[in-house]
Amino acid sequence: MCPDRARNRAADPADQDPTLAHMLDGRAAKLASSDYHPVAIDDITERLTRLFAQNLHPAAKVSGLRRLAGGASKEQFLFTLDAPCLEGSEQLVVRMDPTDGVLETSRRREFEILEAMQGVVPVPRPRFLDHEGTWLGASGMITSFERGSTKPPQAGAGVSGLGTGFTPQWRERLGPQFLRLMAAIHRFDFRVAALQHFAIPDADPFQAARQRVNLWARVWREGAYAPIPGFAVVESWLRSNLPAARELVLVHGDFRTGNYLFDGDSGEITAILDWELAHVGDYHEDLAWSLVEIFGARDEQGRYLCSNLMTVEDFIGGYERETGRIVDRDTLRFYRILLSWSVVAMASSGLTAAANRHNHQDILLTWLSMVTHPLLDEITRLMLEEKAA
Repeated sequence: MCPDRARNRAADPADQDPTLAHMLDGRAAKLASSDYHPVAIDDITERLTRLFAQNLHPAAKVSGLRRLAGGASKEQFLFTLDAPCLEGSEQLVVRMDPTDGVLETSRRREFEILEAMQGVVPVPRPRFLDHEGTWLGASGMITSFERGSTKPPQAGAGVSGLGTGFTPQWRERLGPQFLRLMAAIHRFDFRVAALQHFAIPDADPFQAARQRVNLWARVWREGAYAPIPGFAVVESWLRSNLPAARELVLVHGDFRTGNYLFDGDSGEITAILDWELAHVGDYHEDLAWSLVEIFGARDEQGRYLCSNLMTVEDFIGGYERETGRIVDRDTLRFYRILLSWSVVAMASSGLTAAANRHNHQDILLTWLSMVTHPLLDEITRLMLEEKAA
């Protein structure tokens, strides 16, 4: 297909990632259910005990189950598993879908990507998938519990990693690792991996960008709490400015401070978390996500630092050196606008979930909706910068 014809398909909302489209199709049925009720500790303990008794050992025992703090989308619990076939007690995490949240995602895809990333970058070990919710009562998965922290000792941090405080010494420790790990993910050969539920957007050079616009437009259309002036203008701009993907890579989708753990003594990154937005796409997308301003901070000289680790130029230059790829500034601007737009859509969808009492984090989701205003300001500034270029 010639580039002009491919670009002209930008308005085609049917061009969607099949798995994500299926997840969004099923959202309406979930929302028709009754109000959300918090999962009882005794109930989930009983469900996990039955699961492991049937699938691991009849004498398997689950104990010490408690909710994990943090996260704005999934229900997470930490527990201890004992069984005669294990060498000792093992701490595990169960991650389950609520009725609704900021976005409908697939535990099956998340499980597949964790399996694929073993030995590539540090990630939790996937242990059990219950995609249909047969054992857990909702779609979920179980992984190893990885030790580490999302912030230095005594440092401040907001919800979901927002506003995490790093000293210059911590930035020197974490910044190079941050770049190396992103590069390692982008070097991974997704075409030979067992990623059965991941589509490859290679029908034409613009498909990767087009499918992401279609995804977030649908999330907004079906989940927005209230209209936002100018939102349609941004969508129109995005559809008129789709970039061609130079190279497709595995995109983490949420690669930023707050979504990795590190050792508080050595500073070594011990795990990369939250793979639910992972997909095959343009490498500029992960770069742009790390540059969304609400995920960064200002240093002691007032300079903006992406993910509060390094300046924008150091980040882009470091990525180019690590990968040998060229970062196209126009493509990067497109994805920065798209992703700020996507966070607005997710924040509004989360507010709807909170208002409808379909999520365990109703207070958090309501609080997070305030990011809409700085994001709209960032979108406006980026679009005006392009006009002035």
